[in-house]
Amino acid sequence: MTALAGTAPDLVVISVATPDSPLRHVARLQLRTAVREVLGLQLDCTPESIVLASRPGQAIRVDLPRHGIGIGLSVSHEAGLSVAAIHRCGPVGIDILRLPQELDWQPVARDYLGPQVLARIAALPTDEQPPAFAHEWTRLEAGLKCLGVGLQEWNPSLAQRLESCRLTGLKLPAGLFGAVARR
Repeated sequence: MTALAGTAPDLVVISVATPDSPLRHVARLQLRTAVREVLGLQLDCTPESIVLASRPGQAIRVDLPRHGIGIGLSVSHEAGLSVAAIHRCGPVGIDILRLPQELDWQPVARDYLGPQVLARIAALPTDEQPPAFAHEWTRLEAGLKCLGVGLQEWNPSLAQRLESCRLTGLKLPAGLFGAVARR
């Protein structure tokens, strides 16, 4: 487990090297263990007492009714690396993306990132466009997770809601892009 630089004292971002496989079962177990260890240290309790609740199709959450606090938790996985953001003061979102060899980013950017971001990426030299797309995509995904909403096409109302999130890029190994969002 590695602690990545946080953007605030109440935010912890961790990464865990996981099997280089698209199968996420082992990665999920490893990351949950790491999250419980960090929360145990922060809350002065045993990792085993930390309950991480999840249901298919819903975000993982920290279930600590006896502590009376709402801790934000978000996770993201790519083959070989899993990350988690823990925010002691509310909602948080995190996303990582491994840049694929072939990427037809324009239709996705048009539908989900909006006209301004599409224009900004398209104005870059061709070789810089895929990494710029990956950067913007992870910012979008982290923001959506922070807001607690699913993936949806760009619209002015969504763009305005996303402005309430404070976004920070993550320093990750080559070929990976990531962002964390908090409110």
